[in-house]
Amino acid sequence: MNVFIVILVAALVLLMFSKYQRDAKRRCLASDTVFDNCVDLLQLAQKSTDKANLPMLHGSYGGYQVALSIVEDTIAWRKLPPLWLLVKVSANKSSIGSLDLIVRPANNEFYSPSWQWDGNLTIPPTWPQHAIIKYHHKPIDMHLLEHLVPKLFSDLNMKELLIMPDLVRLTYMAKQADRGEYLIMRNAVYNDTPIEKTLVETLLKQAIAIRKTIESAP
Repeated sequence: MNVFIVILVAALVLLMFSKYQRDAKRRCLASDTVFDNCVDLLQLAQKSTDKANLPMLHGSYGGYQVALSIVEDTIAWRKLPPLWLLVKVSANKSSIGSLDLIVRPANNEFYSPSWQWDGNLTIPPTWPQHAIIKYHHKPIDMHLLEHLVPKLFSDLNMKELLIMPDLVRLTYMAKQADRGEYLIMRNAVYNDTPIEKTLVETLLKQAIAIRKTIESAP
């Protein structure tokens, strides 16, 4: 009987290890190909990795230097882990003021710098209401964004708009982890389909429109 239990435990351990290896390969493949559809969208596109060894794509678009990256969010255990797409547009002309608009805040948005910011702003009536708006030192003129923010957040996958003197960054939920895998094994496994080029292009155009509006303000 003891021998049978030992064999059973060993088989289960081997099965779990094999599954872990398959999941790791799948995650690696999904990460490696996540921006494959976007390479020809950018001029002088270059691939790299961030500190977490996740892929990044750099280049230029619409006259601005841009960067695409992803964040795997496994902080909250009670929901399927999202895969956040970060779209960053670097400034051509430095601006004054900052703003971070986060919708449906859960106090675990570790990718946002605004949790160290002290300033809070009142949400305009046409903007998403289940949200927080914070700023650092000096807020931007929110009137500049009146015609841009409501349309941006009409897509419920949009999570965050971050504006700083040297950049605009959008945070967008590109994927969610496989439900069965996460509920049973607590593994955040995302499908290996690359992020759609049309989605990224739309987000880039919106981020650049915001950056241009801010930079052209007197």
